[in-house]
Amino acid sequence: MKRKLIKLVAFSLLVFLLGCSKLQAEAPTPVPTDKPVAASVEETAVPTSTNAPVEEVAAQLATEEPTAVITEIIHEAIPDVSKYSSAERIDDCSTGERVALGATTLIGVACDNWKKAKLERPADAPNGTYYPFIDIVRAEMGSNQVWMFAKINLYKDAAGQLPPELSLGFEIDTDLDSRGEYLILANGLSSTEWTTDGVQIWWDQTKDVGGAKPHVPDGTVGDGYETLLFDAGQGLDADLAWARINPENGASVEFAFKPDLLPENKVFVWWAWATLNPVSPVDMELVDSQKDTETWMFDNTCSKIFNGKPSKMIVNICEFVIPTPTPLPTEQPRVPSGPSCVVKSDAQCNAEANINGGGFPWWWDNSSCSCQPTN
Repeated sequence: MKRKLIKLVAFSLLVFLLGCSKLQAEAPTPVPTDKPVAASVEETAVPTSTNAPVEEVAAQLATEEPTAVITEIIHEAIPDVSKYSSAERIDDCSTGERVALGATTLIGVACDNWKKAKLERPADAPNGTYYPFIDIVRAEMGSNQVWMFAKINLYKDAAGQLPPELSLGFEIDTDLDSRGEYLILANGLSSTEWTTDGVQIWWDQTKDVGGAKPHVPDGTVGDGYETLLFDAGQGLDADLAWARINPENGASVEFAFKPDLLPENKVFVWWAWATLNPVSPVDMELVDSQKDTETWMFDNTCSKIFNGKPSKMIVNICEFVIPTPTPLPTEQPRVPSGPSCVVKSDAQCNAEANINGGGFPWWWDNSSCSCQPTN
């Protein structure tokens, strides 16, 4: 009887173990993905902030495997009052003013130049429907040391009309080679409060934005901004970038981002973008990946060097004039000091010589301003 009981217990234990093994075998295996980790309400994890150089942070982010599902993003640093510098301003062509003045052509001459990657196309065709919320008229940049601030001013009629499909952003060139290293985007912005919703930062890790020649439609396409560093608060720093509709002016959009993206001296090149057409960051630049006659509803600006003087070394630099130096006054001939020379005739020289007992003819020498003997 005792042996039967032992066999029964052993058999029950074996059945239990086999059942557990089957359950484990049927559990689904997670599939790796390159896409940002999606938010979930079932688990909670807080992203870790870091002060490491952005290249190290980006490289770590690009190679890390997802380890947790994010449910709640905790923000520790939120921008406050924005600050801009009058020296860091880019003025752009205003198609809206042309429309208001009744211009016969929508796009102004010299405002749009596909061969130089300068787009002024806030419309759906060469003389089609005009969209003021794509029309950049001015861009600004500034800093309060804690945050970098950037602002895109749209045509005044854009106030209260920003559609959810609108994308606005800045390209940041940190090594002054005319290629952007970072693309900061705000998509579908609707809040006048600082938010990370819809805000992304893309990184060109392979340094090939623009193909062989940046800002030139040379037919060579790189892989654009291929690495997503920040997506609506997800990333190694949940507070890296923010955006909002300017509460004082509904026709402008503001960005705030941490200086961690920038070199220590904060010298970098920047320019602004606006588009109503969905374009993947990996397709930048547009003049290499798109067709001139088919590309509309885009606007961008020329570039400016933050904390630096303009330079022709930057391909898309805004036009500037080098001041002509004021000519120095030429040196005037020196006037001999002392009494002026009183010219005398030969007769006067002979008369004076005879009075003084000279005894032979004398003559007047202009070079020495004196009477000279003829011997």
